[in-house]
Amino acid sequence: MDLERPPDDGHLVQFFAGDEPRLVRNVAKYLSRLLHDGGGAVIIAARARREAIVAEIGDRLGAVPAPDRLVLLDSHTTLDLFMVDGRPDAALFDATVGAVARELYARFGAVRAYGEMVGVLWTQGNSEAAAALEELWNELRRSVDLGLYCGYPIDVLGAEFQIGSVRGILDAHTHVAPALPPAFGFAMKQAMDETLGGRGDGLPPAAAAGFPSLKTSIPAAEGMLLRLRNTLPRYVDGVIERARALLGDDRQDGRDMRSETG
Repeated sequence: MDLERPPDDGHLVQFFAGDEPRLVRNVAKYLSRLLHDGGGAVIIAARARREAIVAEIGDRLGAVPAPDRLVLLDSHTTLDLFMVDGRPDAALFDATVGAVARELYARFGAVRAYGEMVGVLWTQGNSEAAAALEELWNELRRSVDLGLYCGYPIDVLGAEFQIGSVRGILDAHTHVAPALPPAFGFAMKQAMDETLGGRGDGLPPAAAAGFPSLKTSIPAAEGMLLRLRNTLPRYVDGVIERARALLGDDRQDGRDMRSETG
């Protein structure tokens, strides 16, 4: 997927725990093209990530866009504006976040947003509120031509990344942005062949792996990880470890390999 020219109806998500530099690069790429072409953008994130994304955008464009075209909001502070009794209030969300999106669209004719408020709610253990907020975002997208990119602090190489945990997140989005470099997908396939032998050849597609109606577009590596965790869970850690070794990464957490440009 070309993050500079994503699908017009795209609602993207990236699982970024353990590799924030890749998230920063991906989000900056996603927002920079539209800003370069005269559109508007909003970033709703923690301060450190806001600053990192803005710096990356500045490097890509040669200058940071004016504040009227690139609106910066804090994720926790913005959440406080529309959360009521642990759930997002639709009217308050529309009056705050919705108002920002509509103003940017009215002024510049196109708008993209990066938000991690859903990730904050997920981290707090409030997955129901995160799902409700995703639906409010989708309702806003039906009224405003808004491209949206969400960030969740979930590690695709960790045990939490399995269909039972992330199915609701996947269903709320059209595309998963890559959290792993393309080389990891090839290394995983080789590692599966070595670790599983003939059993790896029959790794079922999504429909036979327990999530038949999944329509979200998922990168190859993340898709393999989901299917493997769902059908042959006891082999996952061995396959990941072997894939890391094949890529020449002998560190326990594998972060060096995962920081490649993607």
